[in-house]
Amino acid sequence: DLRIVLLRVFGAGKSATGNAILGREAFKESRTRESKIQTGRVEDRNISIIDTPGFFNTHLTDEEMKKQIMKCLYLSDPGPHVFLLVINLETFREEQRNFVEQIQENFGAQAFKFTMVLFIGREKVSRCVLNQIKESEETQRILNYFKGRFYVINSKNECDSSQITKLLRVIDEIVKKNGGQNYSNEINLKNQIKLREQTDTLKQEEKRMKTHEEKKRHEETDTQEQKREINTEEYIKTKSKEEKMTEENKMKQEKMS
Repeated sequence: DLRIVLLRVFGAGKSATGNAILGREAFKESRTRESKIQTGRVEDRNISIIDTPGFFNTHLTDEEMKKQIMKCLYLSDPGPHVFLLVINLETFREEQRNFVEQIQENFGAQAFKFTMVLFIGREKVSRCVLNQIKESEETQRILNYFKGRFYVINSKNECDSSQITKLLRVIDEIVKKNGGQNYSNEINLKNQIKLREQTDTLKQEEKRMKTHEEKKRHEETDTQEQKREINTEEYIKTKSKEEKMTEENKMKQEKMS
């Protein structure tokens, strides 16, 4: 069995990609708001496709998105063999390129070794534009996280079975290089626990620093108060001394007169 999780940025046509792999209209090609699974028999083996809400989905809160991520891992139990990061060549925009951070935040850095970029819409861009996208510094930076793994296919109406066959061969190679292992939710949970521990440590350090700063401010305030008290006492002593001298001088003058 082969388990594939589809990830996408906005407008990538991810559901259509799942349909192309399964060879049927398994997923509705509308905005995906929750994780869903469809299975099929492709080239004499069972393939499960898990479709997820896309990153940058403005219709879901961060909390709702995290719930759907956990649901997709549940549906792919014991874990997906590969994450396909689906990117539409025609609509790929600069502001959408922080999905690497999204993957790390939701699945942990361990997910990178199970991830491949799938560019779709090959027939809609010129060879020159395609090469510019693939060879750009930013795209290369992104691909480096996934050991340079990517594949390019046509969009749904132009994608033929030969492209899907080649795509599955590439996926098989990824599975082979990972020793047949799948991404484990346990890995994700460990990463989340580690992240929480790091966050707690930072919070404790911030609290310690805040307490230290407050203590320092109090000490400075107390020191200033003490200085004011000392200055006040000295002023009173000086004033009393001056008054006493003035009184003594006055008495001397009276005696002389």
